Amino acid sequence: MRAWHFIAVVNLALVIGIAAGYFYWGRQAERLSVELQAARKAPPRPEREWTQVAGVVRGVMPEIGVMVLSHADMPGYMRPMTMGFKVASAQLYEGLEVGDEVRFTLRGNPPRVSIVAVERAPP
Repeated sequence: MRAWHFIAVVNLALVIGIAAGYFYWGRQAERLSVELQAARKAPPRPEREWTQVAGVVRGVMPEIGVMVLSHADMPGYMRPMTMGFKVASAQLYEGLEVGDEVRFTLRGNPPRVSIVAVERAPP
């Protein structure tokens, strides 16, 4: 095979591959655009609430309005883990210290949730 035949076949393969990829991703982008418009027109989802979730205070950061908790399972939202949650009001973490066992209420639409109530767990 002559060199120019080889170069022509390789260039043709590249053009076909790039065109096919462009066509595929162009269709994907169009589909995503339609889904985004439908999501924007959909009515807002109602807020969800998880009540009496057991946890342990691991940190309080009032300057950024966050409380770090090791928490129990929240069915339909997340498994047990340690993470920070926004706190709806600064009064909620007044008097709490690292290591306190608490029960808290979480409200919102995941991932935008915040603690709306917290109390020390009974001994």
